[in-house]
Amino acid sequence: MRSFERQLLALVGAALLAAAPAPALAAGAEEDAKTLFARGRELRGAGQCEQAILAFRSALEIYPEGLGALRNIAECEEALGLYASARRDWWDLRRAALQSTEAKYAGWSDDAEARYRALGSKVGTLTLKVQGAEGRQVQVALDGKPLDPRLLGVELERDLGAHTVELFYGGAAPVTERVELTPGAQRVVTLTVPPPLPAREAPAAPLPPPPPSSSGLRTGGYVALGVGGAGAIAAAVALAVRAGAVSAVEGGCTPAGDGYVCPPSLQGDYDTGRTASTLVGVFAGVGLVGLGTGVTLVLLSPPSPASAAQGAPASAARGALQSAEVSLAPWPGGLGSRLRVRF
Repeated sequence: MRSFERQLLALVGAALLAAAPAPALAAGAEEDAKTLFARGRELRGAGQCEQAILAFRSALEIYPEGLGALRNIAECEEALGLYASARRDWWDLRRAALQSTEAKYAGWSDDAEARYRALGSKVGTLTLKVQGAEGRQVQVALDGKPLDPRLLGVELERDLGAHTVELFYGGAAPVTERVELTPGAQRVVTLTVPPPLPAREAPAAPLPPPPPSSSGLRTGGYVALGVGGAGAIAAAVALAVRAGAVSAVEGGCTPAGDGYVCPPSLQGDYDTGRTASTLVGVFAGVGLVGLGTGVTLVLLSPPSPASAAQGAPASAARGALQSAEVSLAPWPGGLGSRLRVRF
């Protein structure tokens, strides 16, 4: 026997040995599936369709050829009002029945298609849309499960009841919407991505305090000059009154030693003279202080922009004002003032 023939027989034998346990495995899986199927039928008969669906699902996973489990799942879901899930399973049953060669499943594809179409008016649909996501990574989740981005904008059949939609965009918390589906409802949910937070700006530096107003200094100077002028006028009036009283006393009284002897009728002139003497000192002091302060404020006030521009040539010719000083000093016959200005 040629060598290649021996190799061919060896390969065929190995394949036969590998395939030999398959019927036994299939038979064992079918028996386990029948046990789970029987458990599901008991639960469904007891009105416990939710638990029965779990048993039927396990049987179908072990033995997919057993289409009876899939039919019971669809019937239980329809009884529970899970119309969207039932429609999907009825359609899966239709496709599987068309592919099956088992005689016992003949006509099941027509039954499944009829039930699928009958539930079309009862099922609710949900369409999810996202706006404001240009250039940003986002993820949509429906009832806690990530949604394929290709399904955004597509009408999705979902079971009746409450559904939670979440939009994850990188923020601290997702954008969340809750929607209630009723029979035949067609709901559209649009999720908006919040705009990004603006960048924090550095606080603006505090503005420097405004320079003292030249108009304020000048106004204060003019007010002080007015007060000083009023004091000077009042001092002059008091001085005139004093002079008149002194003249009356000297003319009506008789000299006696260092003083005068006056009749009682001149007492009023005497009192007027004394009061006028006091007022002369007061008003003179007010006048001197007011005049000196006013001159100082006017000289020290900065010029306005217009006047500075007009007076620039003259200032350059004369030189700048360096300082001004007003002081009070003793003066023959009373208190005097002295104004000294340096350039």
